[in-house]
This record gives sequence, structure tokens and C-alpha cells, in this order.
Amino acid sequence: MSTLSSAAFEVRLHHSGGNGAPLLLVHGFGADRRTFTANQPALSAVADVWSLDLPGHGASPWPEGATPSAAAFADAILRALDTAGVERVDMVGHSLGGAVSGVFAARYPDRVRSLTALAASGLGRPVPRVFVETLPTLTDVEATEHLLQRLFVRKSLANRRLALYMLDELEKPGRRAALSHIASEMTAISAEADAAFRAVAEAGLPRLVVWGEGDAVNPLDEERLAAVGGERFVIPDTGHLPHVEAAIAVNRRLPAFLAGLPA
Repeated sequence: MSTLSSAAFEVRLHHSGGNGAPLLLVHGFGADRRTFTANQPALSAVADVWSLDLPGHGASPWPEGATPSAAAFADAILRALDTAGVERVDMVGHSLGGAVSGVFAARYPDRVRSLTALAASGLGRPVPRVFVETLPTLTDVEATEHLLQRLFVRKSLANRRLALYMLDELEKPGRRAALSHIASEMTAISAEADAAFRAVAEAGLPRLVVWGEGDAVNPLDEERLAAVGGERFVIPDTGHLPHVEAAIAVNRRLPAFLAGLPA
């Protein structure tokens, strides 16, 4: 485990290893690096896999009084990569992590070989505030199940076990406050990402956009996807977590994209 502290934020990296160029996985709002558990074996066949916990998620703390932004998170990631000695990465970001990855690629283009956006904030229609604002306040198992069901087309995936796990995570010190701070800035973060993805497209960075056709949390926006260009993979009967709900499809498409990149 590698750790970096910046003036405001700290992120913690985890190195899973594998065969190929460094690949960095960046999770979404309210999740942690374990959201990619079903994808890591397939990815490690073609990449040297790293993952992280964004500030206020997983093992990464939240500094009191900090103001979240995609740029601030991206800066913390840069310093973490520097500390770990990782020079250039393929980035895969989901939702909030997709927004942060897009901003990172725009700010530090020499550190990114390719960008994969999974239902990224800033590329879809505006994320309903009710989801991100409600998540940090959850205390009831049934209400948690109901909210998590919005993430999936197959509602059975949002079961009691997942709800209890989420509630346990929310009880960690500072977690609810951190998520509430991020939720309050999601509109601004999405705007940061929108501009960043357009800059990345203009620069010609290799990019893949993955989306669930049934995403009810961050619905696909054709105009924005057309603006960002690159390769597109839209998966039928899939919601906001394509790497989870359609893991088999993603585990075929993403390694193929990475394997096709220039060395």
C-alpha cells in the first residue's frame, strides 16, 4: 500500500500487479477500490493493475474543512503516483472516478496513455441530486436497498447483504460528512469533467466510453458522447455499474481495448 498526503487530500494506492503497462482504476461515489474486484483478474492479464480509494472513501481519510473538486482529487492522485514511482498509466474511471480521471488526463496529459470512462459524471445527463444527497444519510436497511436498486437493471443485485455493507461503510468515522461534502459539489465536478473530456478529445488521447443502456442514475447523453468521440461500448440491460452488472462483457471489451494500444 502506497500513501500520499497533499495539502488538502490523501489517496491510498493498492498494487495488484499483472502483465503489461500500468493501469489505474478509479471508483465512483460511495464505493471504493473493491468495486473492481470482478474485473481485476481479466485486466491483470494485459496490465499492471493499480487501484485507489478516493478521499473520504475506503482507506483514504477526509481532511476537515477541505473543499472537494475533481482537480484537487486529480492532484492528489498525481502525487500518489509520483510517490509510488508510476510514470504513465491507462486510466479507468467510473462515475465520479470517471470525472476525476478525465480531469487528470486533461491536466497531466503526459501521464496518461489512454482513458476509459465508465458511466462518467460529466458525460451523462446531470446526476440526480437525490441519489448523491440521500446516500450519506442512510440508516435503514430497506431504504438502503431501495436506493441501491437505482444502480441496477437487475434489481436483485442490490440485496440485503450489499445494503448492510454500505451501512457499515457509512458508519466509519467521517464517512457521512465526506460524502455529503462531495455530493454538494457534484454539479461543479461534473462541469469540470465536461470541459476536461472535450480537451482530452481535442488532444486525441485514445479513449473508450462504456455505458449501461439502462443507466437511471447517470443516463447516457448522446450529444456529450458524440463530442468526446473515441470508441464506444453501450451495453443493453445494464445500469450504472456496467463493470459489475455486465462484468463478463466489460472483461472482454476493456482488455481488448488496452491490448490494441500502441506500446
